[in-house]
Amino acid sequence: MRRSVLLALIFSLVSPSAFAASAVKMATLKASSQIALSQDPNDQVSSLLSTPTSIVIAGTSAGDGFITALDKSGATTLWSTRLGDSADDIATSVAKDNAGNYWVLGASATVPEATPAPALPAGTLNPGNVVVESSTALATITKLNVWKVNSKGSLVNTYSFDQFKSAILPQSITYSSGKFLITGAIASSSNNHFSILVDANGTFGVLKTSQVNSQTKSVGKEIKTTLSLWKSIVTSTAIKGLLSWKPKPDSNVLLRYDVKGKTVLAGYISSAPIRDFVYEKSIGIVVLTEGPSGYAISVIK
Repeated sequence: MRRSVLLALIFSLVSPSAFAASAVKMATLKASSQIALSQDPNDQVSSLLSTPTSIVIAGTSAGDGFITALDKSGATTLWSTRLGDSADDIATSVAKDNAGNYWVLGASATVPEATPAPALPAGTLNPGNVVVESSTALATITKLNVWKVNSKGSLVNTYSFDQFKSAILPQSITYSSGKFLITGAIASSSNNHFSILVDANGTFGVLKTSQVNSQTKSVGKEIKTTLSLWKSIVTSTAIKGLLSWKPKPDSNVLLRYDVKGKTVLAGYISSAPIRDFVYEKSIGIVVLTEGPSGYAISVIK
């Protein structure tokens, strides 16, 4: 009886704020691997996907699209496949079907034929033997592509839709009920967007266009798992539950909350902007960051 009374007295003296004093500390997000691209300023990693056995990225490098599979740690390349032909190509998003194939969304440039050089009239004085150059219009990204790649990295097929009259930027591809929904922007108007379905045979549906408010700002990303809610934010202010952390302007932060999103369980600070993150039960949280030295993959188990 005396022991029970003593324990009750001890716990009554420990206020809730005493437990809060052991607040979560901000950890540094460490890169598992660096993503090597060419020096072309247009190069980028555009899409991130995780499976039970690998981490998959897709993007554009040296004028072609690509898809690359990394191991579960993100440190070892399992395979990498270039996508496209002699024209300029971009890859912007990737989805996976139920058969294990990857469907990579992108687009290709349509290059007009070169205009022949005009012939100099007979008798024209040309003492310097100047060569009159032919003219070629700049390539325009107008052809929508979907590349089907199997689980081993082999290109199975390329499906194209070439009915756009203006430059396009494909943005996302998602898989549901045997079909893929593709969305993107049309360059003729900052608010003009398109959507189109493509089935497992590569047959495109009816092209639809719509007006979308381009002024909407991104507020980060959230992922809910069985036990947690993960959020990526950019902040210049303190975060409740991370009392010992002093923020700097525009700090790139990844937070893990309890499943209700009320209590911070972990915090990670990144020196580079967080472009995307995904969750896979057998791997954990996979984070894609982009800094001055390029892209990097981080894995939080």
